[in-house]
Amino acid sequence: EGNPFIQELQRKSAANKEATQRDARNAYYMKNYPDFFATVGKNMVKKPDGSFVLVSDEELLELKQANKVTIENARAMGGKVADLTQK
Repeated sequence: EGNPFIQELQRKSAANKEATQRDARNAYYMKNYPDFFATVGKNMVKKPDGSFVLVSDEELLELKQANKVTIENARAMGGKVADLTQK
C-alpha cells in the first residue's frame, strides 16, 4: 500500500487506461466484425483517427487503387499481439 514501486505502477496503469481500452476495443472489432459485414457486401475500414467506417466492395476497390487503404491484421491481447489465427 505504501510501496513506492506499486504506487508508480498504479500511476502508469491509470495513465495508460484509455489507450489500453481503445486498443482492446479495436482488436475486438478487427477480429469479430469484418466477416459479418463481408456477408452483406460491406468492408470495415479503419480511418486514420482510429474510428471505423463501412464501405462497399466497389468503394474499397477504388480506395485500394488510389493507395488510400492498407491491410491491418487482427490483433489479440488488447492489440498487443498479431492474431495469426484470423484471416
